[in-house]
Amino acid sequence: MIITQVLLWLAIAMVLVAACLALWRLTTGPSSLDRIVSADVLVSVVLVAICLMMVMFADTSGLSILLVLAMVAFTGGVSVARMLAPGAADRQRYRRDDDAEEPR
Repeated sequence: MIITQVLLWLAIAMVLVAACLALWRLTTGPSSLDRIVSADVLVSVVLVAICLMMVMFADTSGLSILLVLAMVAFTGGVSVARMLAPGAADRQRYRRDDDAEEPR
């Protein structure tokens, strides 16, 4: 039982470090794409934190929140990827100049 508690606290510490790093990238990202990706990572960190709370308290009441938040995160990630996909000229304004490829 003590090993389980140690692993749980270690996971909580890792989630806190990941949240701090994602927040740092969200505030200081050089481009809007970096900020969008860090916001997506932050949503994933929140998902993991909710999962850890469910494990700690042996309660599954947060399962519906997990499902809705995961669906929103997936939809957001797909929409950003579609927006930044090469091919449409109006989508290229969201890319950095050094990331943009020449049209073929």
